[in-house]
Amino acid sequence: MIGEIVKQLIGLIVDDEFLAAAILAAVAVAGALAFLGISPTWLAGLMLTLALPAALALSVLRSVWRARRPNRRG
Repeated sequence: MIGEIVKQLIGLIVDDEFLAAAILAAVAVAGALAFLGISPTWLAGLMLTLALPAALALSVLRSVWRARRPNRRG
């Protein structure tokens, strides 16, 4: 059971590197700002609330753009 969960998590990262990197970056920045006391925790939460859906939307748009682009190899 745990092995299947790990495989699925790895699959998510491998399938869409941009989304994984964007999520890690957003969480790291918001966490660092809150942990260091540079921003209040509510602001870090707001940053995550805005950044995570934005990353997901950009990931979906990139997938659509890739799917619509003609195959240039052939």
